[in-house]
Amino acid sequence: MVTIRVAEGRLELRAPYNPVLPFRSKQIGGKWLGADIGWVFPLEEEQALRKVCLDIWAVDGSPAALAETVDLHIAVDERAPVRSVFVAYQSPIFLVGREIAAALKNRRGARPGRGVKFLVGKPRCLLSSNSWMTTVPNGSIFIIRDVPAVAAQRFREAVGNAGQVEVRTMGRQ
Repeated sequence: MVTIRVAEGRLELRAPYNPVLPFRSKQIGGKWLGADIGWVFPLEEEQALRKVCLDIWAVDGSPAALAETVDLHIAVDERAPVRSVFVAYQSPIFLVGREIAAALKNRRGARPGRGVKFLVGKPRCLLSSNSWMTTVPNGSIFIIRDVPAVAAQRFREAVGNAGQVEVRTMGRQ
C-alpha cells in the first residue's frame, strides 16, 4: 500500500518497490532512510510527491485512496506482433506500479509478485545466450489482490488490448 504521512517535520512515503521511484524521488528532494522509515521528503514537496504516487501507483497516498480495495482478475491475450505489456527484458513485469512477475535469481523460472496469484498459467523466464526476459504467456489468468478501487481504471488502461480486466469487490470468492 502507498501511504504518505507527516512525521518529524517531514513527509514519509511507504510504498512497494518500483524501479522508477528512486529517480523520481530524488528529483523532488527525496532521500532513502532504510526499510524502517522509507523515503522522506521536505514538507513543501507534498503536492509533487502526491503527483509521483499518482503517476506510478494511481493513488495519491492518502488514507481515502485506500479506503476501498478490490481484486482484479486479468486474462492475458497479448497477440500483437510485438508484446509490450506482459514482457520485460532483464527486469520484472510491472503494471501500474505493482510487480506482476519476476525472474528468479538463477533464471530457471519466474515467480508471481506480492499479492498476485496465478489461476491459469504461470510466469516464465526465457533465456537467450546473452539475455533473459520475464513473460506472462497468453491464456494466463491471474488475480491482483487488494488494489485500491480508485486505481482500477488505470489497470484497464495499462492492459488495454493485451487482455481483459475484471473488477471484483471484497467479499467475493
